[in-house]
Amino acid sequence: MLIVMASLLICSNMIAQSEKMSGKDKSKQRAELVKQSNRLQKLDIDKASKKLAKQMRKEGWKVAPGNLPMEQQLSRSTIFQNQFEDDFITPKYVWGDASSVSENYDGGKMQALELARANLVSSIESNVTKIVENNRDNKQLNAGNAATVVKTLSSSKSYVSQRLGQTIPVVEVYRDLPNGNKEVRVMIFYSMDNARKVALDAIRDQLEQEGETVEQSVLDSLLGE
Repeated sequence: MLIVMASLLICSNMIAQSEKMSGKDKSKQRAELVKQSNRLQKLDIDKASKKLAKQMRKEGWKVAPGNLPMEQQLSRSTIFQNQFEDDFITPKYVWGDASSVSENYDGGKMQALELARANLVSSIESNVTKIVENNRDNKQLNAGNAATVVKTLSSSKSYVSQRLGQTIPVVEVYRDLPNGNKEVRVMIFYSMDNARKVALDAIRDQLEQEGETVEQSVLDSLLGE
């Protein structure tokens, strides 16, 4: 929140100044604005990630050989979580995280990825449901169509999961437990644009199987069309 507020403060100050400039000067001003905002955000994220990584190491968490250092993993995940679409409300990415305990690293990682994937699907359902409800509240959808779409999406989780394709963990850490087992924690991300398309395909398929129909404009609204 502090990162967002600081970035918005810089934006508002520079935008106010740009109103008195020519078109060419405004373009330069906006370019500089983006650079400063990104630089500020990157510095704050890196600082916070180093602090969090230090705390996690005290708790026994470490990174397997071949993976990115913990600080970089945490920075990347924070950047993904704080990217929004033009409305500054809709996230550009959805994510799921989970941890699992197993006798070995590979087993724990596989189980954690399955759980994270399930949480990712739930996150997609939650975000698309919000879009449907917003469209209903804005009178773009009637209550009946909105209810049908939400119900259909809820029953299509397995379809959504199958259509996601491969997901790569942005965060992947583990720690050794006193009993000799290993606890593995992962965090995966997925493009919100692609998530909406997968959800739309799932809804269409499920509606067809159930013999129900919804107007094309209703389905297109899920993609912001």
